[in-house]
Amino acid sequence: MIHAAILLFAAFAQSAGYEEYQKANSLFTAARFAESSAALDRALSLDPNLVPALTLKAKLAMSINRFDVANESLRHALEVDPKASYAQFLLGFSFYQQNEMPQAIEALEKARKLNARDPRTLLYLGLARETTGNTEQALSLYKDAIRLEESVGTLLPCARLLMVMGDLDGSASLIERALKREPNSRDAHFERGRLYLKKSLVPEAAKELELALSLHSGDITDRQIHTLLVQAYRANGQDAEAAKHAAAVRESEKK
Repeated sequence: MIHAAILLFAAFAQSAGYEEYQKANSLFTAARFAESSAALDRALSLDPNLVPALTLKAKLAMSINRFDVANESLRHALEVDPKASYAQFLLGFSFYQQNEMPQAIEALEKARKLNARDPRTLLYLGLARETTGNTEQALSLYKDAIRLEESVGTLLPCARLLMVMGDLDGSASLIERALKREPNSRDAHFERGRLYLKKSLVPEAAKELELALSLHSGDITDRQIHTLLVQAYRANGQDAEAAKHAAAVRESEKK
């Protein structure tokens, strides 16, 4: 596998467009997307079949919700190299982002066959399976993803599903592991607060959710946190605090 990857890199490096692709990738990493796009256009004009450039084009397209362009680029990449596991994963991810779950599952299953040790593929395949109601399959995939890469990103989806399935102790264990890895994770503190609410530990839940609200990096929105804080403060008889967060929810709905 490593030898094949080295040979593939050598083949890409010989491409006429590879230098421009490298520039485009560096600019993308620096969030200089317009410049990245221009360099990428130059790379693909020199080599229309450069697979890394095609996958980067798809990522740029997805960042502006042009999933049609992303899918076309990824299909082109897979025509050039049917074993391009990252392109196959991105195709599944693109379908997932569009809420096209049957297509997402089909593409991600293909990606898993190409690279069974990619935690991203297992994670999003689990998310897609969970969305379609296959919770047992989703749980197995989440656990496989955690075994390959224990991170907040893999631990919390599994914790959420265990919470839904009623395994609060299992969920709590994963949330604590996530917080041990990232003590300032907004998403992990939110999930801990949600878990405390389910356990009727209302003051503890409010404290965790207020902490989550004070943190700014994560996928959980302010609106989601305010909504649970309304529940927590009402349950604790703190009507003034509940009203404050209810007003914040209403304000967020106007945006």
